[in-house]
Amino acid sequence: MKLLLARHGQSAWQAKVMDGDPNPPLTPLGETQAQRLGEYLAAAGDPITAIIASPYQRARHTAEIVARYLNLPVAIEPDFREFDEWAAGWAPLPVSMWDMTPADPELQPGYSRFRARVFAAMQRVVAQFDDTAQLLLVSHAGTISTQVRILTGSDTPRLWIGNASLSLFEWGCPEREGSWVIHYLNRVEHLPASLRTA
Repeated sequence: MKLLLARHGQSAWQAKVMDGDPNPPLTPLGETQAQRLGEYLAAAGDPITAIIASPYQRARHTAEIVARYLNLPVAIEPDFREFDEWAAGWAPLPVSMWDMTPADPELQPGYSRFRARVFAAMQRVVAQFDDTAQLLLVSHAGTISTQVRILTGSDTPRLWIGNASLSLFEWGCPEREGSWVIHYLNRVEHLPASLRTA
């Protein structure tokens, strides 16, 4: 099974057009980024089995644009929505540059709830498909960072996730059977430099 984790295109909040809106739409640039992502995936020759998106309109619209290129419907997973409990705490930091053990092994309440929500959603989604499926999961920087932490088994990595970027994980590839293998993180080669935002 392969999981392609894609972030939505640029939102109006990121462009400072709609400050404070928890559910902003895509900007015209964000729509263009989504189109480029769709073109890239359609040309890749590695068929996508299903597209599952966060319900927030920036992710849902990105998925819908991509879906036009792949001729697939978009399923919504409510629990792929973005983190929204900043006051209750984010993921722990590593102890040092060389020690990825959390400085505080207890997850803070806000992040603990978010992680549990994302983990349960991933389990539900994956359980619906056989082990040959390739799933495109379209969501948010916080959600993708947490998905990566879950798949790598560490809550401390920090990721800079670009708009319309791709990260690919594979379960049970022949060389590393029985584990999630990272093929790439935060790939943006389908976007020219002028379309790259974070």
